[in-house]
Amino acid sequence: MAHGRLTFVMPVNSAAAFEAFFNHTVRLRWDTLLKVAHVEGGGTHPYVGAISTNSGRGWKLGMSMRTRFLAYDPPRHASAELLGPTGLFALWAASMRFRDRGDGGSDVIYTYSIKLRPKWLGALFDSFAGVLFAWETRRRFKAMARYLEKQRF
Repeated sequence: MAHGRLTFVMPVNSAAAFEAFFNHTVRLRWDTLLKVAHVEGGGTHPYVGAISTNSGRGWKLGMSMRTRFLAYDPPRHASAELLGPTGLFALWAASMRFRDRGDGGSDVIYTYSIKLRPKWLGALFDSFAGVLFAWETRRRFKAMARYLEKQRF
């Protein structure tokens, strides 16, 4: 299993950063990872227990997962986990914490775990999957910061 913790600086306060990430309509304007993101049953925002469907963009086009929100506390914290094994993923879970900075921006602390299946594949490639996921996550949050910077007045 691969684990990681990444911190990103956003040019807006935690409430605005939280909204840009968890408002699924807004998120698709900037997200480099996802082509589709929606809360099952409707609505633009998740909630504790909500299930979301997420499908990849670009080279990740064939990847899709359904996740359940375990925590949703705007604008401070949210976490989700994969609903059962999907594709190559035996496990995926992530937590995001948002913290205001003194300069009007915010920190987003993203913690994740990922495990591949079948077991033999995970034994060989979990570490690589973690590196690739971290790279893609950095790319994604840079795009979010650029989007938020353009939205500022």
